[in-house]
Amino acid sequence: MSVAATGSRTQGWRDTVYRLPIPWKSISTYLLAAFAFFYIVGPFAWIVISSFMTREEAMSAPPHWIPEDPTLMNYRAYFDPTVLNELREERRLTVGSVVQRVPLALRNSILVAFTVAFLNIVIGSLSAYPFARLRFRGRVTLLVLYLLTRMVPALALILPVYLVLRRLGLLNQVWGLALMYLTFTLPYTVWILKNYFQTIPRDLEDAARVDRCNWFQAMVRVILPVSLPGIIAVGIFSFMASWGEFFFAMILTQTDQSRTMPVLVAFLSNELGTEYGFLTSAAVLAVIPPLVLALFFQRLIISGIGAGAVKG
Repeated sequence: MSVAATGSRTQGWRDTVYRLPIPWKSISTYLLAAFAFFYIVGPFAWIVISSFMTREEAMSAPPHWIPEDPTLMNYRAYFDPTVLNELREERRLTVGSVVQRVPLALRNSILVAFTVAFLNIVIGSLSAYPFARLRFRGRVTLLVLYLLTRMVPALALILPVYLVLRRLGLLNQVWGLALMYLTFTLPYTVWILKNYFQTIPRDLEDAARVDRCNWFQAMVRVILPVSLPGIIAVGIFSFMASWGEFFFAMILTQTDQSRTMPVLVAFLSNELGTEYGFLTSAAVLAVIPPLVLALFFQRLIISGIGAGAVKG
């Protein structure tokens, strides 16, 4: 009897399990999400891992994800000439001066990106506030025309931009590159901040006016502190757009003293050849600043751009 009872309970449990609905939709969703994650993150993870490998280990077959003998020499060589000379003798490298320009290229990229972000915040706030609060003739037309300037293809702008910067003496200068990036990113900044300012209740400005604040004082003391998520979002957006731009930087910076990091990485790929450790470490150095900013300010970016894109 006990064996029969046990068998009946087992059969009943199996019948119950078989009758349970299988969540195929959830399973397929998770599988697709996992595939997309590895498809996007996998190449970048391999770049980071191989940057800690020697050339022989990075070129080994089959490839492995855990370095057997991790090293920081690939990173140190960019900042320490002594380490670079040691690697030249050890690996018989024939690298030129491009490798030694990585710290300067990093400085140029940081200088250009922070300048563009700062000017976008200052000029964009002063430009977006009148569009959001003041009513004047041609306001919508002016804003639309301002945005239409971004519809011109970059290839059609490169020659006039080149001639203007050469006449101004800003060719092969980081300031000329920053000025050009500012003209490209400022329309988006004005549009996002204008919509963000419109979400702020006018009662706050009315209370500031009661305290005898003019429109500029009300903007600085009331509107800007409340709009901090949107301001940080457009600042980081401008920083990332300027940091990763390659086409104009390649054309407008022809000297080692003015090149930014994306352009220098392209030159490194031609000079280093199969030195994958060097190449991947340079790529990691080029990605770290915008990646850190995006991860650190992720919530502010989403809330700021989301609020600025809803209304308007």
